[in-house]
Formats: sequence, structure tokens, C-alpha cells
Amino acid sequence: MAESEELKKQEEKKEDEKKNVKPEDRPLPADKDVTSEHELAGYRYRATAGTLSIETKSVAPAASLFHVDFFKLDEQGNPDPTRPVTFIFNGGPGSATTFLLMGSFAPRRIDTGEVVSGHGAPYSLVDNKYTLLPFTDLVFIDAPGAGFSRIAPAAKKELWSVDGDVAAFSQFIRRWSSKYNRWNSPKYLFGESYGTVRGAALSLKLQEDGCALSGVTLISNILDYAHTFSNDDQLYIGYFPTYATTAFYHGLAGKGLTVEQQAQRAREFANGAYRAALAMGDSLSEEQFNAVASEYAHLTGLSADYVRKSNLRVGVERFSKELLRESSQVVGLYDSRVTGYDLDQAGSEETFLADDAFITPHYVALCEQYLKEELGWQSSDLRRDFADLDLESREPGKSWDWHHKKPYGTCGDWDYFPFPRVIEDLATAIVHEPGLKVMIGNGYYDLCTPMFQTEFDIDHLQLPRPLRHNVAFSYYPAGHMLYTAPQALPHLYETMEKFYAAAPGDVSALNERPELPLK
Repeated sequence: MAESEELKKQEEKKEDEKKNVKPEDRPLPADKDVTSEHELAGYRYRATAGTLSIETKSVAPAASLFHVDFFKLDEQGNPDPTRPVTFIFNGGPGSATTFLLMGSFAPRRIDTGEVVSGHGAPYSLVDNKYTLLPFTDLVFIDAPGAGFSRIAPAAKKELWSVDGDVAAFSQFIRRWSSKYNRWNSPKYLFGESYGTVRGAALSLKLQEDGCALSGVTLISNILDYAHTFSNDDQLYIGYFPTYATTAFYHGLAGKGLTVEQQAQRAREFANGAYRAALAMGDSLSEEQFNAVASEYAHLTGLSADYVRKSNLRVGVERFSKELLRESSQVVGLYDSRVTGYDLDQAGSEETFLADDAFITPHYVALCEQYLKEELGWQSSDLRRDFADLDLESREPGKSWDWHHKKPYGTCGDWDYFPFPRVIEDLATAIVHEPGLKVMIGNGYYDLCTPMFQTEFDIDHLQLPRPLRHNVAFSYYPAGHMLYTAPQALPHLYETMEKFYAAAPGDVSALNERPELPLK
């Protein structure tokens, strides 16, 4: 009797311990998936929502990665194992792929209207006539620890890092290709924001792991974190044209011009007089200083006095606060077309991100509903928008390890970067695989990853001249999440359709980037 009571107490203790265990610390679940079939625009497709385990050298399983796949079916009701397949992911780091899944190229998408505004449910989910399914199957992947992906506590130190994350995605893609018999499919990547860091590095990592790609699309790019520090003049030069297009949208500059014309005027100033002035530093004469401040103000809608007081260097948080200060409004960083009121009207920087606050509830609500009601995915856990990272911590396993191993080096070089810089990875991938196509996309109103900085980074790939035809730029009247702007979607779809059909040497025919004069 006493022994029976003791066993009962032990079982109760175990149950109590289970209740106190955080969801992220539970043992990883076994792989599972659910499938369903649907119809869109006269063709049938199969949707699969599931998990696939990966491992590291020291932990197995290390993570269970959640993915949502869409396969166009042939007349016999089967997927075609030779069709192109595109692996799609958001950034963060540590972000779920909620926005791309629910807003971009899946067969269903969220309709937020022309410019998103803040309001409560209900929200609208519609058939997506801009889905890429007509010419590629689609795989949306949540990063380790985000969305419905889970990560083993012992694997956090390794996977929550630039290179560990890339290795995880490479392993996932290869395991997925084996599970679904897609090794002979042309493979593409589509990455957004920090996902462009992952995508550029992954294009080389997959090659090294024996899985060559046909193409890579990188939108809302940040390829070199060296230019994100306030003591770097390139930071201010890279942002300037987006300040000018933002002012244009709000009617404060560029009257009578198109956004493309305003952007080009700003590029020429940024790469000419402005770059020269910042390079001169304190040797700039007062007359030159005032002339540059005046033209800066003319193109951005800021006052010349404010530009002078900022020493010609206006940070993005200050710009977003200052541009519409007279109306007590701030512009969004993710989408500078979006405006909102800020309670701290006298402050120098905005206290909340209007666009993020307005748009996120749409995606969180409808993603949960779509996965459960239309795709049949059941989970007792809430979907995580972000992994449980503390980006301000320096403790391994809690924060993100920003170090990145260089793909090659010369005598005397460090063999790693102390921050993400993946320009060399992308260049090496193209050189090693001359058939690799690259499409670069940016929004005119993106104050997170400005288009002119992307152009600067791509200009420094240092590719052999014949291989420069593998890369093209495209631009959209949108912010950071290009696809959330309905007016940008038709062009984005058309660009993707042409990109997938193009031969590597013909990609440059899709290039929308205007030339800059050499000064």
C-alpha cells in the first residue's frame, strides 16, 4: 500500500513538472504533416502543413521545422517531381514566415487595402490571383523556434547564429527534397529582410552541400551590416533616396515628378555632392556646407536648419519623426506611406512603429485561422511571431551570434566577419555556378532596408563582367513587405514570371535600375 502511494506521488510530481515546463523546453514532437486538396483558377493543388526534424553535430533532433507546401497537381492528381520549387522565408532573425505565407504568393492571401490602417477584426482572406503556383511549387519555412517550429534547448547556441541558421535551412531543404522526391526539381530561394542574409549565404552553402540552385530572389535587402552603424557615412548616403521618395509621397518634395524621377534625382545628389561633402568632413567650407544642406532639404522636405543642426546626417528614426512633425504624425519605418500619431510630440524619435502596429494583427489572426480551418493543422501551442531571442543579450543560446565565416580569405585576413556580411557568399555562389540567376527587389518606401544601400552592396560583388548579366534589380511602390501593397503585386508577379522563364544571361534584360552619371 505504501509503495502504491509513493508511485502515485511520483506520477503526480511528474505531471506537475510537465505543467511548469515551458512549451519551447518540451521534448521535440515527432514529424507529422496534414494534406488537403483545393482548387484555384481552374487547376487543383495540394497543400501540406507539417514538421521536419533536423540535427546538429551535437544534438539530435535539434529542431522541428514547420513548413507549408503547395504543389500544383497534374491531370492524374499528382505533383510533378521535375517542376521548379521555391523555398520561401522571412527574416528577423528568428522570425516566423507569417507575412510571406499570408501576404505574398500562396494561393490565398490577406487583403489589407491600398495602405494599411489600424483596426480590429474581422479581416479579409481572398483567393490570390498572383500566386506563383502556375510556374513553381512553393515551400514556406518557419525559422527554428519561430511560428510552429520548435528548437531543442541544447541546440539554441548553435542554431541561433548566422552560420548555424544557414546550415539548418540547408539541411531542411535537402531532407525535404528526399522526403518529397524533389532532388531533380529546379530549386529557387526567396528571402526577405534578414532572409536576404540567409538567402545569400544559403545559395553558397547549398552548393557546398551538393544541392545547386537555379535562382535566388532577395527582397528588402540587408547584405552588409557594416553600414548600419551611425559613425559610417555610407549609412546616411544609403538612406537618402528613400527619404526623398517618402517626402514625394507625402507631397513635400518632387512636385510634378514621378517617384522614379524623384528617386533618380536623389541618387545623383547622394552619390555626388552629398557623398563628397560627408567625405570632406570638417574640411568642408561653410559655403559648401550650407549649399549641401539646402539641396538636402529641398529633396527631403526637411528644413535646411534641421539638416544643418544634424550636421548633414539625419538618422532614420529622426527622419520618420521630423518629416510630419507639424501635423504631430510619424511615418512608418516598414512602410513610410503609413502615418500615425505619436504621443510624445516633442521627442526626437518615434515611440512606436505605426505600420507594424497596424498590420501585424491582420496576419496573426488570419494565419492561425487559415492553418487550422483550411489546411487542417492542429496544435495546442500558439504560433510564435518570433523565436524567444533576446537580441540585446550576449549570452550564447539566448541571443543571436552575429559572427559569419568568410567564404574565402587572403593572407592576413580574419577568417570571419564580426557581423553579417554576405556579399562575398553571393558572389562566390555565382562564380561557382555561372547559371545562377539573382533578382533583387526593393520598395521605394522602405525605411528599414533602403534601396540605394542595396544598390551599393550589389555593386561591390566584384563579379567578372560576363556574370553581371545574372543579376537584375526591380522596384515597387511599396514598403518593406512589398506584397502588402496591392498596387505593387501585379508588377511583382510579372517580374517573378519573367525571372523564372529567363536564361541566366538574359536576366539583365529585366533590370529596372537606371544608370548614374560618373562624377
